[in-house]
Amino acid sequence: MIAKARILCLRWTSVALFVPLLSIGGCGGQKAQSNGEDRVPVVVASALRADLQRVRTYTGSVEGIRQAKVYARIPETIVRIHAVEGGAIRAGAPLITFDESGPGSAVRQARAVYEDSRKTAEKFDRLYQQGAVSEIERDGHKTAFEVARANYEAARDAALLTAPISGTVTEIYARTGRQVGMGEPLALIASVDTVRILLDVSVYESKELAKGQRVSVHPEQDTTMTVNGWVDEISASADPESRTVSVEVLAPNPDRRLLPGMFVRTAIELETRTQVVCVLRDALVYRESGLGAYLIRDSVAHFVPVTSGVESGKLVEIVSGLQAGDQVVTLGQNNLQDGTKVNPVTE
Repeated sequence: MIAKARILCLRWTSVALFVPLLSIGGCGGQKAQSNGEDRVPVVVASALRADLQRVRTYTGSVEGIRQAKVYARIPETIVRIHAVEGGAIRAGAPLITFDESGPGSAVRQARAVYEDSRKTAEKFDRLYQQGAVSEIERDGHKTAFEVARANYEAARDAALLTAPISGTVTEIYARTGRQVGMGEPLALIASVDTVRILLDVSVYESKELAKGQRVSVHPEQDTTMTVNGWVDEISASADPESRTVSVEVLAPNPDRRLLPGMFVRTAIELETRTQVVCVLRDALVYRESGLGAYLIRDSVAHFVPVTSGVESGKLVEIVSGLQAGDQVVTLGQNNLQDGTKVNPVTE
């Protein structure tokens, strides 16, 4: 029971690391006997030099660098879908075919008028060549034919939708056999070799952002995947309701694992500090005199005021107060005062 209580008090996560302390001292203000002197067991780690990055993280949504949504142009039944979700498609390739004989389609009627106008125009052109009709009469039928042809092509295009851009079919909202209304969205095509990620950033935080800053992108459903992008655009004004600034991040996507509609986590690198002195965050404590750390010299703890800088993960930059190689206490500070003798165990 005593060993269990000591483990809970010291918050050890490694039994192997804690075992040596059982032989040299306890917790809760108790001191161990060592060579006739009272010493407090503590865990220490070295201050070191490392490259630290200050980042801000945001959640955003993915869009294609270019994308186009396809809408129904007539209220008609779909008879065929030529593409599949996730598949590639070229601009101008067939996408969706509607029933040409349905009440919403004017293809057959337009085709009949077109064929009749073509024959009439050809007839009056021959008569004009023979001097049987005037040029005005011939030109009138020729104009009627051109109008009929344009109407037929428009009706045909409305019944057979094609891809407006080359890319990936990321969404298909319709299905074969379903009647859709005019203007209803049917599919989304996006160019996804490079993707755009949209972020909403507070006005205050947007002041630290700049075009070209590096961004790490992590899909929420695949935390092992990382894509490196950059800040491409920062809105010049904030949304009046949300008071946020729109930020666009671009990221290469050659394997097409990032698709429009996905939510991703982004980390924007604001600042990089090269080979600065840093310690584990657990080494820093607050006393009446301010922020500091317990520096170990000759098995004696000395409270040293420090000035901190950039934080990155578990590390904190030390601007002043410590040097690389200094041994500082990372566990057991609650039992220390300036000048306390300790039994240090290296973390």
